[in-house]
Amino acid sequence: MRRPVALFLLLAFGLAVFAGCALGRKKWPSAVSSEDAFTLSVTQATRQDDCLAVQVMVKGAVNRLWRASILYEPVGSADDQGCEGCPFVPRAAEHFTRGQDGFRLEGNYLNLGMCGMEPGVEYRFRVSGKSELPSMPLEYTDVYVAEP
Repeated sequence: MRRPVALFLLLAFGLAVFAGCALGRKKWPSAVSSEDAFTLSVTQATRQDDCLAVQVMVKGAVNRLWRASILYEPVGSADDQGCEGCPFVPRAAEHFTRGQDGFRLEGNYLNLGMCGMEPGVEYRFRVSGKSELPSMPLEYTDVYVAEP
């Protein structure tokens, strides 16, 4: 008689424990914009021959910046070039990911550099930044001109 009662109590206790695990609201964690967002602004851009060096100020959650890209297009009259006064349409991009050589984040400043630009050709560019959190949107700077 004792054994069935003890078995019943043990089974009831186990059921109560497992039922308690199912209680409560469950949802995936999401990014909190006020704590996980950052903004980008170009503080300095220098072009020398076929290379461009860009310094970007990162404000906000600096440690969340995972990838930065320089999006650029040559300006001219050829088919693969953008026209002066037309909307910015990047024709190429150079990507830099945290941990790579070209990704140099020092405090709140990110230093990027790329080469391979045609000498004597004007370029328009902007920098985009991607957070390590997939739910956060891309962040963009304004469009700048790099004159030859």
